[in-house]
Amino acid sequence: MPAVVSPADSPDPTPLPDTGPDAAHALATERAWCREALVRVSRTFSLNIRCLEGRMLESVRVAYLLCRAADALEDSWPGPEAEVAERFDALLAALDGDPAAAWGLAGGAAAQPPRDELDVLARLPALLHVLDSLPGPDAADVRLCVRTLAQGMKRYAARAAARGPDVPYLDDDAELHDYCYVVAGCVGEMLTRLVAREIPDGDAARAARRLELAPVVGEALQLTNMVLDWSEDLRGGRCHVPRAWLDRLGLVPADLTRPTPEARELALRLAGLAHAALDRVPDYLETIPASAHRFRLFCLLPAQWARASLALMEGVTDFHARPVRPRLSRPAVLWEAARGLLAHADHAATRRLLDGRAPVIE
Repeated sequence: MPAVVSPADSPDPTPLPDTGPDAAHALATERAWCREALVRVSRTFSLNIRCLEGRMLESVRVAYLLCRAADALEDSWPGPEAEVAERFDALLAALDGDPAAAWGLAGGAAAQPPRDELDVLARLPALLHVLDSLPGPDAADVRLCVRTLAQGMKRYAARAAARGPDVPYLDDDAELHDYCYVVAGCVGEMLTRLVAREIPDGDAARAARRLELAPVVGEALQLTNMVLDWSEDLRGGRCHVPRAWLDRLGLVPADLTRPTPEARELALRLAGLAHAALDRVPDYLETIPASAHRFRLFCLLPAQWARASLALMEGVTDFHARPVRPRLSRPAVLWEAARGLLAHADHAATRRLLDGRAPVIE
């Protein structure tokens, strides 16, 4: 099967209406689909996005789904190196306004075995239609973010396709940091640019500091997910532990799912990086004024859930060898949300909340 298909082979290559009642109906339908799709592809993000409203909510929702479409190319649609690169090139062309590339990629995704992320990619033309409905500066920020993410993913995913599953996805600490930036840190920059339009201050130094720290939240959450998805990723042929770490201990990726001290050492090392990144989240939040309380809570909640998830995982000696990812219970998720709701509007309270190591509620 070809990597992408022609627009004629895609599910519905009929151009979306631009004006009139039909256009408004189409846009309302696609926005409703976005709301429903978000719940299917992310249990956690569909919770904290409710903190947002108005243009921020619409912009962040479509941005997240476009990022998940790129994730599908990396994680859910395997193939040889050339095909993987071709699919990412099609996504980049679609972002730049090529409708044939959008329809072709959507058609190729629809022809694959059903998966939630591929279903999102199959709606790419509609997602881009919703993107075009955003205010111009917001749409530009979202495009820049998804383009950065897709270009970075292309480099790593195409190389991994050429190397095969027995070679770590990343080579060293520098690539670990770079990968976290291209898949999550750039999202923090996009969110910061979006919210900056709602912050009524002229403090240039604080604005610069805010943008400088913007990748921190994304990096913290990405590192946390790498730890929590340790076993699942390794069993699926994806090793995010840098090859340099493995070489130092004389290990190969298959060794990391065994209940050995060496495997636990590397898992805890990765968890330590996640904690260090989470430690910096209060620095970022202090650049967001209390008046932007919805955005502050939107950033705070996933950081709390990440910290609590790491604590839960670290309490299990052989967590790295277990086939099932540790997950917070619903009471634990709600408990952290309640703590965040009480603290989010105050800088000092927010720092105390994230600096602490509260016990996990089961």
